Amino acid sequence: MWTIDDRLSLALREALDRLGMLEPLGLKRDGAPESALRWEIPKNPAFGDLSNAVAFQIAARRRQPPAQAAEELSTAFGLSCRGAGLGGWVERLEAKGGFLNVFLSHETLTRVLRTILRQGPRYGTHRDPAAPSITIEFVSANPTGPLSVAHGRQAAVGDALARLLRARGCRVTTEYYLNDEGRQMELLGQSLRSRYAERVGRPEPIPEGGYQGGYLSDVAQACLRRYGDRLLELPAPEALSTFTAFGREYLIEEIKRDLARCGLSFDRWVSQRWLRTSGRIHAALETLRRCDLLYTAEEATWFASTKFGDDKDRVVQKRDGELTYLAPDIAYHQWKFQRGFDRVLNLWGPDHHGYIQRLKAAVAALGFRADRLTIRIVQLVTLSRSGKPIPMSKRQGEFVTFREVMDEVGVDAMRFFFLMRTMESHLDVDLELAKSQSQENPVYYVQYAHARICSILAKERLPWWIRLRPELRRLEAPEERLLMRLLLQYPIVLQLCAAALEPHGITAYLRKLAESFHVFYTRHRVINQDPRLSAARLALVRATRHVLANGLGVLGVRAPRRM
Repeated sequence: MWTIDDRLSLALREALDRLGMLEPLGLKRDGAPESALRWEIPKNPAFGDLSNAVAFQIAARRRQPPAQAAEELSTAFGLSCRGAGLGGWVERLEAKGGFLNVFLSHETLTRVLRTILRQGPRYGTHRDPAAPSITIEFVSANPTGPLSVAHGRQAAVGDALARLLRARGCRVTTEYYLNDEGRQMELLGQSLRSRYAERVGRPEPIPEGGYQGGYLSDVAQACLRRYGDRLLELPAPEALSTFTAFGREYLIEEIKRDLARCGLSFDRWVSQRWLRTSGRIHAALETLRRCDLLYTAEEATWFASTKFGDDKDRVVQKRDGELTYLAPDIAYHQWKFQRGFDRVLNLWGPDHHGYIQRLKAAVAALGFRADRLTIRIVQLVTLSRSGKPIPMSKRQGEFVTFREVMDEVGVDAMRFFFLMRTMESHLDVDLELAKSQSQENPVYYVQYAHARICSILAKERLPWWIRLRPELRRLEAPEERLLMRLLLQYPIVLQLCAAALEPHGITAYLRKLAESFHVFYTRHRVINQDPRLSAARLALVRATRHVLANGLGVLGVRAPRRM
């Protein structure tokens, strides 16, 4: 499905060919648009509908001023557009400061409007048989407690990114990795035993390093309902195994319940216990051993990760035989690549930043291209109320879990706010703002625009023959033109966000679109005394509703018909 920016990219490729710059810039004569051919959206409409900065690369190659390179590119691009039959699409070109700025014609804008009305929910989506298959792993919190606010942000970002990539034609599989064995699970079992013993009147101290959270009292009560008070009579190993298994399964179900509440379900849940019992961990380590990449030192087994860019070699098995976290991670990623994914994407919390290079080294050591693995850090969240920070402490009685934030502000606001900045930027969420019903609340502002349009459309009473062919050329007011320009930009916004693996740009776009609609609505009466002008404006607001709903859908946020 070709979009306007796709066609303009082809004309730009031809213009670069005219200038003899395709090969010097490393571009191909055909195929999908490379990054140099992608169009950007100027923040200031005075700089056009679309802009491209490839002239800076031309200037660097030719050792000439960027402004001169942009002028030459503008001339060649104009010839290419006319040769491709796009002359009527472009109102004018501007070479400014090294940028090639394109101002589209009114005919082009109305053509886009008709496309939106025809495609509806499909507008902005992209079908590409050559699109990559991608697996995205995110959240992956240990099943030792409820999901935190930071996990909630990872959930919102990961799910929105998966939706975005699917909208762009990629085949996406979402995965949650369960670290469900080892020392932390043993501590969970011991901590649960202490809470359980407390419930049956035989208190025991929580072990050193154990889990202190009050949530374990609820788990202990559930355990008591299932087993009664007989577990403390079992032999210690059997009792610990029972407590650990019960706590693990109970907390996994709680995690799944919270994720389902925010509209998220994973395609696959992968268990570390399964990796071990299936023999995949042993097989992965044997692969490294056969390549002479494992060695023994200080009674431990080491992975020679420095051979692949790591700053030091890493232990995969301790002297007591216990595996480190790296061993199952190596096996898990080997299995990901063995399943044939083109790209492997992990979203991790900031406490894993130092872990990135060693895992990339492991992927390379296993014989896969390390650049097929992308690891992004999703930064932490702080909470505030009316501008005042909230101590992140359960004892303070404030909100510290994912569930409590959803209880306080609702799923839609939680998702939208968690997506309003780049994932690697720290995020502060003001709870009072997030739950307010005012234009200062960005998600409310966007949803209200959609609901207002639904209210307008419900009042439509025009004859069908007027609605059938609205005279879109009558949409000449500046507010109408700006709204059409923004609607045109939606597929480009999705393309840019997908290329950057950053869905946050969609929130900024939707806020701008909602603002433009509200300004238009304030200054122009949609249904008025002129039926044909009313039909044109109704077509404009109907297209706006489609794009608002489509964009909110990518974010996993509802598009309500009433507020």
